Formats: sequence, structure tokens, C-alpha cells
Amino acid sequence: MDNEKVTVVIPVYNREKYIETAITSILKQTLKNWKLIIIDDGSTDHTPDIIEKFISNKIKLVRLPKNQGTGKALQTALTMIETPYFVIVDSDDWIEPQTLEVLLKVMEKQPSTTSLVYGNTVSWMKNGGKFYKLVRQHRSFKEKYDFIKYRPMIYPRFFRTKTVRQVNGFETDDPYHGRYAEDTYLLLKLIAISNFHWVDKNFYNLRRSNSDRMTNRKNRKYYETVLRYVYSKVLKQWGDEYKPIFEVNKYGWLHLTGLTRNNK
Repeated sequence: MDNEKVTVVIPVYNREKYIETAITSILKQTLKNWKLIIIDDGSTDHTPDIIEKFISNKIKLVRLPKNQGTGKALQTALTMIETPYFVIVDSDDWIEPQTLEVLLKVMEKQPSTTSLVYGNTVSWMKNGGKFYKLVRQHRSFKEKYDFIKYRPMIYPRFFRTKTVRQVNGFETDDPYHGRYAEDTYLLLKLIAISNFHWVDKNFYNLRRSNSDRMTNRKNRKYYETVLRYVYSKVLKQWGDEYKPIFEVNKYGWLHLTGLTRNNK
């Protein structure tokens, strides 16, 4: 498969109920030339056994000896990627069959200053035993200060590998060493030196009903600590013109709601 241009990365930890759905969505892609790297972050359930059934010349499993967090798992994957582009799929989510084909075509039409192509997100939630979906239509961003105030996380994230490496990838200098908000941290580094391109199509399926997601309520205090660190750090790196304005919503989640000029 000498003409592979895209690597899919799935970091996983104890997702025996969902990992097969994530992998199957890659196997169903209309783009046939891809690689898949699955980083098992020290799972203690049957997740590795399920993954083993899919191992092939296109699908590689790397098992870390102990749980280190998503940031370190993704950084491990980044050292192994040999393709010009890669996309991250969370282990309890899945992507639509045309995702890789469309995003690759779009990315290859972009200038080298574009580091990320993304689409819209379909969130699947459970209410009273029934699933219903909510489509998150994202938007384009004019510049870095426009992006930093955008609250939802964008999916799917189709990266230019070279640019991600240029900003040192998934750093772990935050108080919890890359376990929380590693995606926000990377995107803020990228938007400072490159452009993002939005495709108005639904590509990514986000499983909101999973109580084991990293973003569940028990992790709120950890996210708050990391987000305060990350936002403050990048704003200083961007020239220290602004300070973040934070707000905690009624559910206890911290959000950046605006910026105020820094009177130095």
C-alpha cells in the first residue's frame, strides 16, 4: 500500500463495549488506502482481545504497559505515523463511510498553511431508553482569537502531520500530564501558526450516552485546572495582550466566555 496518505489513530482505554464499532467504521471507509494505529493505554478489560481480531498489515496495535493518559498515547502514535495526514477517532465514537475520502480530497486542495480540516458532529444521546441525535454544525474561524472563544470541540480532526510535529504534538506539561483537554491544547497551538478549514458535512458520530467518557462530571475539576493552565499559557505566548474570562455553568463546567485586555 505505497500510496497511503492517511493514518487513523484510535487511543483506547477499557472500551470493550465500543471499540469494535470504532474499528468497523474505519473498515467501511470508501477510501481504501489507509493505515490504522490503535494505542491501547494499559487497558485492564477485554479491549486488547477484541482489537487482536482485527490486526492486519493495515491495522497495528501498540500496547502501553500502564495507563498514561490520552495525551501520551497520542504522542506515541505521532512518532509512528508515516503518512502526510492523520485523523483521530475516539474509541467510543465512529465516523461515516465517506469521511476519509472527502477530507483527504479537501485537504489536498488546501495550501500548506492549512493544518486541520474538520466537519460537523452528530451527538448521540440516550433519554428514557431511546437514542436521539443532535447535529452540531460547526463554522469557520477568522483567526486565533475567534477560535479560542469557540466553546464546542470540533470533530473529526483531520491533521497535516508535518504541522502537528512542528508544534511538538501533544505536550504533557499541564498539571495532569496530558490526561485532560489534550485536544484543546493542540488546536490552540496549531491555530496560532496555521489555518483550519471547515467542511459543512456530518462526518463524526459522538457517543454522548457513555458514562465512562473522559468528559463525564467526575472529571470536571481536572478539566477546570487544565483549561485554566492552557488558556493562560497560550494567551501569554500569543503576545500577552489578553487575559481569559472564565465562567462555570449550571452543570459545573468551566468555559472561557471572553477575553479582557491585559493592562501591563
